Amino acid sequence: MVFMRERSLQERFMTEQALHRLGRKALLELLLEQAKEMESLQEQVKRQEQELKEAKQALQNREIQINEAGSIAEAALQLNGIFEMAQIASQQYIDNIQKLNDRQAALCAQQAKESSEKANALLEETAQKCKEQEEACRRRCEEMEAEAKRRAAAYWAEVSRRLQIIYKDYQKHSKYSSKL
Repeated sequence: MVFMRERSLQERFMTEQALHRLGRKALLELLLEQAKEMESLQEQVKRQEQELKEAKQALQNREIQINEAGSIAEAALQLNGIFEMAQIASQQYIDNIQKLNDRQAALCAQQAKESSEKANALLEETAQKCKEQEEACRRRCEEMEAEAKRRAAAYWAEVSRRLQIIYKDYQKHSKYSSKL
């Protein structure tokens, strides 16, 4: 029965590829579901341990009838057999719970590692995009500055040319005015 219970637990586990295809929300839901299942199994272990304790207590309190057992030695052998079977069954159950817990811990560790790797990759990608945008912005600013300097120089050249014309006209008018 323990073997069948373990087999059905194994069938519930997803393949690694299927886990990689799940989104963060689905993975978190899966973790929550498995955590609930783990709590349920731990409660079952506690109940079975309590039942085992009660069974041991009942066996201790029970009077062994020498007539049925044949002798005190046979009665002791029968009790030892019962306790051994109970111990074996409880140990198998505890081992199965431990295996399930170990699998769950490994899955959580793997998911945490993958999430961390994805976050680091996104950070690197974002940093690279920021660097590229900063470089593009710097180039654009340099181009705009160069264009502004070119325009200013052209404007000054035009203003200087016009001032020269005005000055020459002024000198011509001054000469004509002084001759008149």
